[in-house]
Amino acid sequence: MVFRFLSLCFFFLFLECASHILTPIPIQEEIYQVSKQIQWIQKPTEFILKNTSFDKNFIKLSLDEPFLSVSEVETISKYRMASFKFEESIKRTCSEQTVDSIKKENGKITIFGKLTGKNCSSNYEVNFVAKSDTEIEFKITVSDENLNRIQLVYVSQPDEKFFGLGEQFTYDEFKGKKPFFFTEEQGIGRGDQPITTGANLLAGAGGNAYTTYAPIPHYISSENRSVFFENSGYAKFDFDHAKKTKVEFWDFQSEKSISGTIWLGTSAKSLIETYTKKTGRFPKLPEWAYGTWLGVQGGTDKVTSIVKQAKDAGNPVTALWIQDWCGRRVTNFGDQLKWRWYADESLYPDFKKFVKSMNDQNVQVLGYINSFLADTDPKKPGDDFTNPLLTEAKTKGYLVKNAKGEDYLIQTVGFPAYLIDLTNPLAVKWTKDLIKKNLIGMGLSGWMADFGEWLPYDAKLYSGVDAKVYHNRYPVDWARINREAIKEAGMEGKIVFFTRAGYSYSNAYSTLFWEGDQMVSFGTNDGLPSSIVGLTTSGISGYALNHSDIGGYTTISNPLKNYHRTKELLLRWAEVSAFTPVFRTHEGNRPLKNWQVYTYTKPDGTKSLGDEDTVQLFAKIARIHFALKPYIQSLVEEASKTGLPVVRHNAIVEPEDKILLKYKYQFFLGDDLLVAPVVESNEIVQDVYLPRGKWTHFWTGTTYEGNRKIQVSAPIGKPPAFIRVGGKSEGLIRSSLESIRNKN
Repeated sequence: MVFRFLSLCFFFLFLECASHILTPIPIQEEIYQVSKQIQWIQKPTEFILKNTSFDKNFIKLSLDEPFLSVSEVETISKYRMASFKFEESIKRTCSEQTVDSIKKENGKITIFGKLTGKNCSSNYEVNFVAKSDTEIEFKITVSDENLNRIQLVYVSQPDEKFFGLGEQFTYDEFKGKKPFFFTEEQGIGRGDQPITTGANLLAGAGGNAYTTYAPIPHYISSENRSVFFENSGYAKFDFDHAKKTKVEFWDFQSEKSISGTIWLGTSAKSLIETYTKKTGRFPKLPEWAYGTWLGVQGGTDKVTSIVKQAKDAGNPVTALWIQDWCGRRVTNFGDQLKWRWYADESLYPDFKKFVKSMNDQNVQVLGYINSFLADTDPKKPGDDFTNPLLTEAKTKGYLVKNAKGEDYLIQTVGFPAYLIDLTNPLAVKWTKDLIKKNLIGMGLSGWMADFGEWLPYDAKLYSGVDAKVYHNRYPVDWARINREAIKEAGMEGKIVFFTRAGYSYSNAYSTLFWEGDQMVSFGTNDGLPSSIVGLTTSGISGYALNHSDIGGYTTISNPLKNYHRTKELLLRWAEVSAFTPVFRTHEGNRPLKNWQVYTYTKPDGTKSLGDEDTVQLFAKIARIHFALKPYIQSLVEEASKTGLPVVRHNAIVEPEDKILLKYKYQFFLGDDLLVAPVVESNEIVQDVYLPRGKWTHFWTGTTYEGNRKIQVSAPIGKPPAFIRVGGKSEGLIRSSLESIRNKN
């Protein structure tokens, strides 16, 4: 029993008693009808909020131990290139809890009590408000504002599974795991060896299984329960215990409380719909977005010739993404850009005319921007780099400050730069005007809106908001500013920008996500397989439109081991991308070390790595993606209305199939196309698990009964995929298949 008279404590060890919740008087067992279908069930051992029609709990709080604890903690961040390490000093902790009273009202329950410990005492209040019979909002406040860290513990089931949590790359289900939530560079390797060890030794930049650009404190469980926390401070979720979940938020007092929403539903799909109704949904993509987006750089002559080469091979090119439209800057990391956001006419003479010439060929042109402004490199003698936009931003006070009130100089990979302060309304207007004039005004149909995860933990901001809680919001505002610029220019629905960093509510502003900088490898934590996990996890938390760089990005030359893109990796990655919303290539940070989708020889005789066979095979795979346009387009439209992702985790489509859940590199495009891509090197036969029903092999037309494992041939150019027989989109997919069967 939890609630006992104080005298009984002497029968037990003090430390054991101190872990229990005490009350001034015993709590009477009671059931209170909060709303028509919601009950508050009060017992000496637990509190439960329950939906009686579903016979499911919103939340259960065990009283065998404190369900709340708070601390005062001093935290210092070690920051290097958006990889964060923290030093923590605990000043005091209130780990003992009393429940003093419970107020029951129509549609609302409030718990009052006290949290105590050595040199620590504070009142607390927990509010549960029924917004509907399937939706509960919660809010927890603590009176001592110096107590800045809070932990909430609630009951979970031993066999309960947890999905989502934003864009994750290693795990697609989190029971037994301890993820954290802080947008940052995902790391180089993230556990794949030897590169992770090397990156940590050289720069502390290896990352781990939970580092990600786009976390979200939101999950959906196998109990058809969805939990979302509004807070944006650093957070930790602990799913390791069989029977309880622990959630910890830092700096919650900067937001006055810890708050969020719990939903119950009949399915994961219904919960995604309710979650995205609150947090936002992506708009539909423009008509041109469904072809091949060639990511090429190097100037007018090069990109023009490569577009022609691809089209001559039958590749349905509809977009040209040239990230170096703003100029090229070579550093020790590789080919980088001049972070000054206007056209570099040395590479692209008469840039606006060049864009129009591409448009006349039905090819849209996309560029690049981020929220940094670059400076000269003091490590490079005689660096002649200039940036008039930086000079203007400094003069007008538009930059993030350091603790001394000076413009915060940040060492990025390759050169120093400054972040625009997105809490300054004048800086925001200036940035939007820059986008409207220098990007939209030059005819660009979209751009990569890069970065967003680099705000230092100790930065000082114009609005006065604490950087500790604004850090995760920064990428959300960065997306919002890009979207507002498009709307103000009257180009909503015609322009696509794609972001990599994000947090809660990013899906309300971004038009497209991409997964950032994976290694050019088959590594499970940071290579091709990880890109699939990123797609399926992020879709559960609202990132309905997502994709990756075909072939990966991060390229490393090292005496111990080179990470250079191979022909096989490039084409296998293209096969995965054929079944995603957008099909876009990237040359990588060291283009001449990577196998490319084109062949090209520079005027000085330097040749790209590539061959004619790759050009033809890549065009063949691109035609698969383009042929699926009607189906993908229907899924994008559905996403805009319901929030359901285009690429779907197995738990969304077949939640009852426990065997299928083990195949984390299989995924669904919509509900009716099952994809089982090859994600290992030197594999030409693929093991596939088929769920219930009947499935027709995409290439041979053979129909298989489900609930079984099969083996199929998987030559490059024919990725294993299966059509659901009797699915509502079966006819649409089959007609797409007929359009490419003869050509491929």
